[in-house]
Amino acid sequence: MRILVANDLYGRSSAAGVAVQIAEGLAMRGHDVAFLATTQDLAEAREFTEGGVAVRVAYTPPYNLRWRAWKSLDNPAGVAAMEEMVREFQPEIVHVHNLHLHLSYASLSAIRQGGASVALHVHDIMPVCHQKMFCHLDERKVPGDQVQYQAGFLKCSLCVRARHNPFRNRAIRRAIKGEVDLLIAVSAQMAAALQANDLGEPQVVFNGIALGDETVPAKRVADLRKKLGLEGRKVIFHGGRLDRLKGSLELVEALEQVRRSVPEAVLLTVGNALPGFAEEIDALAQRLGMTNAVIHAGWLTGEELDAAYALADVVASPSLCFESFGLMNLEAMRASKPVVASFWGGPSDVVRDGSTGYLVNPLQIGVIADRLTRLLQDHEFALQMGREGRKRAEENFSVGDQIARVEELFADCLAARASTRHTNLT
Repeated sequence: MRILVANDLYGRSSAAGVAVQIAEGLAMRGHDVAFLATTQDLAEAREFTEGGVAVRVAYTPPYNLRWRAWKSLDNPAGVAAMEEMVREFQPEIVHVHNLHLHLSYASLSAIRQGGASVALHVHDIMPVCHQKMFCHLDERKVPGDQVQYQAGFLKCSLCVRARHNPFRNRAIRRAIKGEVDLLIAVSAQMAAALQANDLGEPQVVFNGIALGDETVPAKRVADLRKKLGLEGRKVIFHGGRLDRLKGSLELVEALEQVRRSVPEAVLLTVGNALPGFAEEIDALAQRLGMTNAVIHAGWLTGEELDAAYALADVVASPSLCFESFGLMNLEAMRASKPVVASFWGGPSDVVRDGSTGYLVNPLQIGVIADRLTRLLQDHEFALQMGREGRKRAEENFSVGDQIARVEELFADCLAARASTRHTNLT
């Protein structure tokens, strides 16, 4: 197959990383694969080949992201970049990963007009709510309860106010139903949210992760532990892009309760924080009487990130926003670490509550604290959960299975379109 993979970014977000992973995986399986991404810095526009994939990073002028609810519907620069790539590469199918920023939903029509089939891979709740749907949380709900994922005009307008585009969801719905041949969701919960908002009938393809021997040399772990001042501490790992919606402040509140029973417990944040948010986390910790209980490691990659997972006792991701999948939870399971994750969205498809970790309502601070305390106090229990998590990752979330599933769906999609064309001709 001749496949064009497209994403607003190239490897600078979890969705973009998955897009690159799939593109390179398909190339390894013998397909002719190209990749289209955008940049808003003219100096970064370039073409290169990586992992057997021909990559083009096209320049599209920046705009104030406050207006992405409007601009993401039709960005002429993004559409032009897609039109040019489709015309030059002549793909059979274009595999688009999210359309929330620069390529825009109008590029779906450009793909179809260029003669290719369209596969839209949805990695987050943005087609439904560009504020990540945190307003639907209810502190009374517990894992297993029915969750409402339907957006509403009044609630959205009150949340977004002046930036609200009352035509946005209708336009996205029309684009998906009119132009998309294959709709893919990264979890069953993500698929349920799309269906609840009349955005089609998605196929579910779980994110995959590379699995091998994840043993990290003891010296590397010890060196990082010393560098971060974590000797003799029980470590709660909290990673990703840190902002209010990731449950970081709720986790600090839970930490204060945890330290009543486990005084050596600390919170290790890994990743970049939005401007001023790390300071907000620290200020809350100080108000709660915790000194040196929150350690910010900043952005870690490669061997250092592996070592950070290795030294962690538990990984926590109590997101307030709708998590479509929760890739950090899967990374923790690969590292054989137990997880305490929000039940809100995709983590419910990844984490097995009580087996590979715990699912929690991120608004229930006491429950979060209780689950973390148990895992920090009962080392053997935590190890068992970690082993179960690793086993589940191997059985359900390998990269090979992900690539094979995408390849199968593409073949079925192209066969169905060819059959339709043949029927129309006869």
